Formats: sequence, C-alpha cells, structure tokens
Amino acid sequence: MKNILIITFILCFQSICSQKIILNGIANTSKNQGNIMIVLNDTLNRLSENYPDSLYQKMWENKDLICFSDENGKFSIKVDLKDSLVFSNDQYYPQTHKVSKLMLNKDSINIILKPIPCVEYVPCIEKKPELYIFIGKKIDVSYASQPNYCNLISMDSKFKSKYKILKSFTNNFNSDTIEFVSYDHFSKVKYDEFENVLLFVGKYCDSLIHKKYQYQPVYKTKNGKWASPIFEEYDSTKRKCEKEPHKVKMAEPIIISRYNSHGKLEDIYKKPYYKIKKGKVYMLYGYYPEDFIKN
Repeated sequence: MKNILIITFILCFQSICSQKIILNGIANTSKNQGNIMIVLNDTLNRLSENYPDSLYQKMWENKDLICFSDENGKFSIKVDLKDSLVFSNDQYYPQTHKVSKLMLNKDSINIILKPIPCVEYVPCIEKKPELYIFIGKKIDVSYASQPNYCNLISMDSKFKSKYKILKSFTNNFNSDTIEFVSYDHFSKVKYDEFENVLLFVGKYCDSLIHKKYQYQPVYKTKNGKWASPIFEEYDSTKRKCEKEPHKVKMAEPIIISRYNSHGKLEDIYKKPYYKIKKGKVYMLYGYYPEDFIKN
C-alpha cells in the first residue's frame, strides 16, 4: 500500500508539471560557491524508511523534484505557488522558502547559505579497544547530528542506538542495556532493520562505537538457540561464514530486509536452505553466533 502511494505521489508530480511555472534565481554559499541542491517540497526527506531503492532513484533523477545551481549559482526549476523549496549544501545551514514569497521578488531571487561553525577534529588513537559482543534487542535507533569539522569531511551518517542485551559473549559489560553510536554510508542493509542482532561494539576513547558493518540478524530456534541466515541480506549467493552451516528448526520466521522486500521470495530464499510458508521465510540451515566470533 505504501509503495502504491509513493508511485501515485510521483505520478501526481509528473502530471502537473505542465501547469507549473519556471522559477529562476541565484543560490550560492556565503563564499560565492554554487552547486546548491534545491529540493521541491523536501521530497526525499519525506519518504518512508521502507521505500524501494528503485523509487528513490526515480525521484533523485526527476529534474522536476531536484536540481542544482551551477558554478555561478544560477538555477531553474518548475514550481507551483503552493510549493516550497529547500536549499542545502554540506557544512551550511539549509534554508526553506515558500514559492509564493519568492515570487514577490521573482526578478531578484538570491539565496545565500550561511556556514555552520566548525570545530577541530581530533582523531582517537586506540590500539586495543575493548570489545563487547552481544545479542541485542532493539530499543531505539535514531539519527544523530555531527559537528561540522574544520579539517574533516565525513561521508557517513551518524546514528544513536539503544539495545537490550539478551546474551553477552564477552561478559564484560555491567548493564542489561547498552547505548552506542554507529556510522553508515548508505549501506544496502542496516542492522536496525532487524529486531534481534548479533552486534560488535568497541570502546574507543571512552566512546562506544559499533564496528562498521559487523552485525548478524539472529532468530530463535525451537531448542532455544540463536541462528543467523547463511547468506548475506544483500546477496543470496554470498555466504557469511566459511564454516559448514547447521541444520536448524526455527521457532520464528526471518525478517525480510527492505533490500529484498520487492523481489520474489522463491528467487531470493532458495531451497534447501529456506522454507517458505504462507508468505513467511523460515531457515532450514543457519549459523550460530559462535561461528562469527573469532577467539
């Protein structure tokens, strides 16, 4: 249903393009640098977290939704008087302007983004970080803002995470909940898509940080153990471990990742490793958490 609404949303934008007017103007940074991204009605940020990648790509390529000012700051975009435009650039404060107000001075539109104050980035040197390995149940994962560093441009987004520790494999954390941060650069599948996950978190200069991309979704078996699918969530041919998998009897179906949610289940979760019953996927073979932990 969500996908139908998003598709309808795109078609609606496309169908009314002929009724729109062309808005021309200048958009620069305070240093007279162009390349300002201009998004109609904050379209991308309003998408659901469960949107399919193909629709995101269509919206990103739709010049009626997104455009950039050139090196001199000039831009041109189709708009309606009811629309708003969001102007943004890395390390600058974004600005949102209603088209109706911009049209009051349509011959002299000049948007100037102000810089976000920067701080010096001091790298953490931790040769042997303390490592916490545990199965966690998601409590909350949310976006976290980062400082604007003067000497570093980060390509990763930062997230704050809070998990309940269901089982620890290192026995060195004195609480049943843990809070940490993670950094992600548009990974195909993220750990927060799953309810229960085997996580690897290191202590770096007194900060708990998830070891990038090191996680495994886990599910309960009928004998009370935890098991993880054999293949990567983004590649049904790539095994997660060189060890031989275990035959398992699952107490619950696996969570189908957003990346795989729009494909045919039988093509992604193949026999003899999986069983599909009433649209739900059950593992028949899997790995135990210990298979991923090196001594």
